[in-house]
Amino acid sequence: MTGDGRSARRPRWAVPLVVAMAAACGEADTVAPAETGPASIVVLAGADQRGVPGRPPAEAIAVRVLDGGGRPVPGAAVTFEPGAGHGIADPTSTITDAGGEAATSWTLGATPGPQRLEASAGRAGATVRAEAIDLEAELDALFAPASATEVEAVRTDWARRDVSAEGVSVELTEEVALGESTATLRIVSHVVAGVRHFGAIIVPDGAAPETLPLLMYTHGGDGGVSVDAIDIVTLALGERSRRFVYAIPSFRSEPLRYGDRSWVSEGPSGHWDYDVDDALALANVVFETTPEARPNAIHIVGGSRGAGVALLAGARDERVERIAAFYGPTDFFDGWIKIIARKTALDGPWDLPGLIHLDSTVVQPLVRGTLSTSEARLELVRRSSVLFADDLPAVQVHHGTADFVVPVSQAESLMRTMEALGRTPPDFEAFIYEGGGHDFLSLDGAIPRAVEFIAEALQPKGNP
Repeated sequence: MTGDGRSARRPRWAVPLVVAMAAACGEADTVAPAETGPASIVVLAGADQRGVPGRPPAEAIAVRVLDGGGRPVPGAAVTFEPGAGHGIADPTSTITDAGGEAATSWTLGATPGPQRLEASAGRAGATVRAEAIDLEAELDALFAPASATEVEAVRTDWARRDVSAEGVSVELTEEVALGESTATLRIVSHVVAGVRHFGAIIVPDGAAPETLPLLMYTHGGDGGVSVDAIDIVTLALGERSRRFVYAIPSFRSEPLRYGDRSWVSEGPSGHWDYDVDDALALANVVFETTPEARPNAIHIVGGSRGAGVALLAGARDERVERIAAFYGPTDFFDGWIKIIARKTALDGPWDLPGLIHLDSTVVQPLVRGTLSTSEARLELVRRSSVLFADDLPAVQVHHGTADFVVPVSQAESLMRTMEALGRTPPDFEAFIYEGGGHDFLSLDGAIPRAVEFIAEALQPKGNP
């Protein structure tokens, strides 16, 4: 103030100087505050997916709302609106959380093709795009008949695999009963393809060196295997049970159980395909560590998943001499598998052994576009022993017409192929049981037939 009460005026040149002095004192942010409302939207998850029409893609849609300074905006109202005919969002509107994030589930529209979802908050917006696949066209391409080139590609892959066993260790040794005789049980572990695998070996006591054929039991289901599972084989063989060495492989990620103990094999599950690697690696352990075993001769009894494993092992390894296969898969290009693929693509896998694996490693990656059709087809080829029928040893197949786990069409596919190749008894035998289900005991007469077939392993070579 001046002495007469009037306010003193600053010179015009003094105003910029005052502002500069305020900035120097740390007060510049009070001059031009940044915009705090929604200015932009960033898509965090769910962009550029492929999915099945009328179904949500694998990943939910998530966005973050930012202000003009790039900071998250909590409490902002976000709206999700699909394009015309492009399905529905649930919820259609929501409020961002403390991190400025909001999410919705987007069910795609019913028509195959490009689709979009608009996310908006105030004057900010973002577009999320997706592709609704033509599921029937995808399945038709996936299940077209396998080519000779694809079969040879799988043979080449198998030939490159190393199923030799390293780091063999005996985890347990115990005497067990074998009929009215005794035997030695060994739980062994070894490393195959970089993962530790467990298996059981049972050797009758008192056998001479190189006199006992190897009989392997490959189990069904995907919950592991108990050593006691071999009882159905030894009981069926009766007094001849003392004339075999037995091997029971577990499969990757699954337990081998004995009494109240269990050992879990490492590695991700590899249903049917890498199961074979595990079984053949255990056979190698038998031949390396069991003097009583007759060298390089493998005989296999398998049920369900294990029957599929046995047939694929026979196609891959010429040491396999005979296989008794009970109600196992043979042909992953069969119409039954196509039905399964359609169902799992739409609604998720059936609660049947192996189908969760098939869905997670083939069907869903194909739908999402992370696995190409050509790659997915090779996954089916390497699980289809029918495509390698020329390489199979002597085989006896048992299947029931009322099997609702693995339908009889799987046995019939192998039967047609073997007939076309001119393979007849005793080189190839197939028994179909009217009304038989998915268990050994429902197939009347199957066990005695399998016993006589496997017992041929006891004959000297060239003496039927």
